[in-house]
Amino acid sequence: MAIKYLKHNEINKDKWDNCIEKSSNGLVYALSWYIDIIAPNWHAIVLNDYNAVLPLPWKKKYGLKYIYHPLFAQQLGVFFQGSECPDIELFLNAIPNSFIKSEISFNYANTVNCNNENKRLNSILSLKNSYALITKNFNTNTKRNLKKELHTDWVFNNSVDVKAFLNLKKENPVNNLTPSNFRTLENLFSDIISRGFGNILGIVDSENNLVSAALFVKYKNRIIYLFSASANTGKTNSSMFKIVNKIITDNAESDFYIDFEGSMVEGVARFFKGFGASSEFYYRISKSILPFL
Repeated sequence: MAIKYLKHNEINKDKWDNCIEKSSNGLVYALSWYIDIIAPNWHAIVLNDYNAVLPLPWKKKYGLKYIYHPLFAQQLGVFFQGSECPDIELFLNAIPNSFIKSEISFNYANTVNCNNENKRLNSILSLKNSYALITKNFNTNTKRNLKKELHTDWVFNNSVDVKAFLNLKKENPVNNLTPSNFRTLENLFSDIISRGFGNILGIVDSENNLVSAALFVKYKNRIIYLFSASANTGKTNSSMFKIVNKIITDNAESDFYIDFEGSMVEGVARFFKGFGASSEFYYRISKSILPFL
């Protein structure tokens, strides 16, 4: 068994993406083009001939290198071909000591020896049943919000412009995204759409103003609810409930899961849970060579 640490220019991107595609736990976040956008110059640990891989996004601060978990990718960790996850410690031990700290969000299929405080929540919803059966698991609040009628002149838009979507988020912020974050998101969303991996589904009013929208990414058997935004009018009219409901309607009786990406924020987690989503867990670990970091 050969395990190697590779710098960015040493990574064979074709073999890398082939590994992710063939991995039972392959996620879109781990495809080389996706990581290139959210964490340029990432390095990697590779097992044998790309039978299993671990991406290592890294930065430098005060001249010291550290591995970090990038924004806009909920889970990374080890992706592997075959039915059994290789020993995670093999990969961790292969990380060079030149990195003074490592923070890694492993994925749902990785077995990690750590404490429960490192456990993170994800929410997924199977779409294998009919729409009628899926809605039986909607909670009372979700059903009530879906009963609210949209204004008669509000309509769905299945191909919302990336810049319009991000402007809606900027005008209705709920987190501290920086101008640099928004530039990354514009590049990422444009690439996702141009490569045919997803689209932005929105609702517009009678003057074609965007009131709510969400980007859904399809890869393998997951439809990832990657990013969303709503104006106050959209929130008042429960537009995001209707957007998620349309995705469920359009994809019921399929092999897909909606991956809501979960949340450790109680109100957001409750929104996902209201559609009958089940819990899926992954672990984020942090190790430091220097005890005070």
